[in-house]
Amino acid sequence: MEMIKEKTVTQKDLASALKSGNADVLSTPTVLAWMEETASEFAQTFLSNDEITVGAHVTLDHVAPAWPGEKVKVIANLIEKSNRKFSFHIEVKSGEKLIARADHVRVAVKRGAFKHEN
Repeated sequence: MEMIKEKTVTQKDLASALKSGNADVLSTPTVLAWMEETASEFAQTFLSNDEITVGAHVTLDHVAPAWPGEKVKVIANLIEKSNRKFSFHIEVKSGEKLIARADHVRVAVKRGAFKHEN
């Protein structure tokens, strides 16, 4: 099973804008955020309203640049779901060009467990 989200690289997504590097290309932090967003949304389809997932682990390879204005697809494949754990393989592609790939684990928790009260 998979979920696909389409994104367009904007100026705010660039390494130079996020200060994660000096290049005017899609930043690794943005790639990771898009991957987590897609996996989180996908996992949520299996959960009740009082549950959410949190990221627990990621191994990420950012292998090619994506330029401002470039459209990419974030493709999350659910590899395994066991109890509260969701394991994904995620790729970001521009056409056939692989931009990044990751293995990502998310864990289901009760929504209230992650509310901070002062």
